[in-house]
Amino acid sequence: MHPLLRNAGKDLLQRALLRDRFVWRLAEDAGQLALTFDDGPHPEVTPRLLDFLAARGARAAFFVIGANAERHPALMRRIADEGHTIGNHTHDHLEVVGMDRDTLALQLDRARQAIFDASGVDTRLFRPPRGRLDLASLRKLVGLGYCVVHWSRTYSDYRRDGVEALIGRIEMQPPQSRDIVLMHDNHLDTVVAIEQALPRWQARGLQLLARSEEHT
Repeated sequence: MHPLLRNAGKDLLQRALLRDRFVWRLAEDAGQLALTFDDGPHPEVTPRLLDFLAARGARAAFFVIGANAERHPALMRRIADEGHTIGNHTHDHLEVVGMDRDTLALQLDRARQAIFDASGVDTRLFRPPRGRLDLASLRKLVGLGYCVVHWSRTYSDYRRDGVEALIGRIEMQPPQSRDIVLMHDNHLDTVVAIEQALPRWQARGLQLLARSEEHT
């Protein structure tokens, strides 16, 4: 499907069909962007990222894998204590397309409980692993009471092809106001790139907004 058609479909879901249950961009005229990180927390990478965000006075959203939350409860508590948003990314990083409702509910419940036990945050925000959704899985997620958070911009940092290549992609298409940006906090190249890019975004007047229920 052409990217413009995909974006038009996501816009229709957010604005009309699934208001308050699906979001891929921030509200109109926000003057802000949301920086989001998937697949953590990571015991070495996430602390460095948190240090940098604190130094810049910035907040982000972390869509965590439940099994990782269980392994690193102190890190989860730090994410919450420092004012970042926390979301669910399934317990075992399993794609939700084709998953039956009971298995999906189990994956979500296990991750939600792990997040709550570690951080004290009871979240209903969800991001699908690899961003893969279809109408059937979306209906199940909404029926289970979740708000699905997708994204409007990504830089394929999962490639792990080096900081220079990642920075190049960011500079080619820098984020704009209202963007929800997808990154990952499980490898160092991403943090190094963010350390270079975020000051430039802030110099342009963009403010980082942690995505939460009140900004759907």
